[in-house]
Amino acid sequence: MAQELRPRTFRRVNELLAEAYGEKHRVPGDPLDSLIRTILSQNTTDRNSIPAFEALKQRFPDWEDALEAGPAQIEKPIEPAGLAPTKSKRIYNILDQLAAERGELSLDHVCEMEPDAACQYLSRFKGVGPKTAAIVLLFDCGMPFFPVDTHVHRVSGRLGWIPEDASAEKAYDILTDAIPADLHFQLHLNMVQHGRETCHPSRPECHECVISRFCDAYRNGDVEPREG
Repeated sequence: MAQELRPRTFRRVNELLAEAYGEKHRVPGDPLDSLIRTILSQNTTDRNSIPAFEALKQRFPDWEDALEAGPAQIEKPIEPAGLAPTKSKRIYNILDQLAAERGELSLDHVCEMEPDAACQYLSRFKGVGPKTAAIVLLFDCGMPFFPVDTHVHRVSGRLGWIPEDASAEKAYDILTDAIPADLHFQLHLNMVQHGRETCHPSRPECHECVISRFCDAYRNGDVEPREG
């Protein structure tokens, strides 16, 4: 059962994770680049999606060139990311839709919108769900969204911030509303890193965990930690 969510708890957890993994500072990027990069990351790992995006940008330095080339030409350089036929069509359709609606291939205007309107706008594109939209809006626009990947879902569940049966979508709603907006960027990144390096799916490194005092799963004996 989820515990009562208090801003001071989030702030202390954020401080402890920042001490462990470093402070994070947002550097705004290109929202369209970010959207396409995030689409490539769906259902795969960074190890596969990052080289695919780099190969795509090398093949098409300008998105206008990709639009002119068509989905078949977009498909080849993104093969390392998997699901290339599907992802190439989604990328092409986004570019085509932007060209038709705005006459330019840019999403810079999204950062000038109200957060809810921006999320709804991005979600109109096929293949763009709440998580994908949240990543773009948080990282490139600095908007108060809290994306939930597998690491954030696991860590927040063990902390007791979300109910045990909460889906990723439900967790996203809970955490975005409950966590103070000024913490979203850094806390998200450090929770991801914490999930990768310490709070593993099995045999987590609880003896090295800097936030174990806040962890329901550790306190209740619901996890089997790796021996220190």
